[in-house]
Amino acid sequence: MKIDEYALKARYAPALLTIIIPIMVFNHFFVSAEFSKFVGELVGAKLISNLTISAVFLYYLSEFGRIMGKNVIERRYFRDESEMPTTNFLMHSDDTYSSEYKQKFRDSVHSEFGLGLPNLNDEAADERAARARIVEAMALVRKKLKDNEFLLQHNIEYGAMRNAIGGALLGTILSSINIWFFSKVVPHEPAVTLSVVTLILYLLLLALSKIILNFYGRNYAKVLFREFMGSA
Repeated sequence: MKIDEYALKARYAPALLTIIIPIMVFNHFFVSAEFSKFVGELVGAKLISNLTISAVFLYYLSEFGRIMGKNVIERRYFRDESEMPTTNFLMHSDDTYSSEYKQKFRDSVHSEFGLGLPNLNDEAADERAARARIVEAMALVRKKLKDNEFLLQHNIEYGAMRNAIGGALLGTILSSINIWFFSKVVPHEPAVTLSVVTLILYLLLLALSKIILNFYGRNYAKVLFREFMGSA
């Protein structure tokens, strides 16, 4: 279980904010100390104080958030990277960068990796294939810049927001369950109030997810282009 800056900020922190909080609400207002002690004895340690179990629990929940963020949210919006900003910026139809700048980028990619990016005719003839070629080339660009500090920071920011949005999917479900449980099964007004607040926050995060990912994705792409051109 590798713990580095990316794991801490882009995986574990989002999981804490979007998945762990509803579980903590349920545990705090319903799970008794006796039950916690029983479960702790059952596994040979107290869950609350056992850092190993807590770390493993957090790891798998963070993986869930990452999987949902990448394979559900990101895939839906960016179609397996084919419509990510790093791809769109190199399309001839996109006006984020000038034609001259994009040609210099293409020349640098060809010089560095021996790959020719699609020209205007290629793009017009088969846009899907043109995007696929750009995706393949950008994977090599990212690999070349994997140790770049500026790019790492923006990668962490994008990854944190993507994983938080993925975690918000489960957080929404857990908060809804808490609202129902503490309204109907074990009435507890403070627990309901907290759960309503978390539900609203997670729904807001999901509602703004496309705007958020586009914002951070574009920032990441611009730094990627800048750093690659600077290193070419």
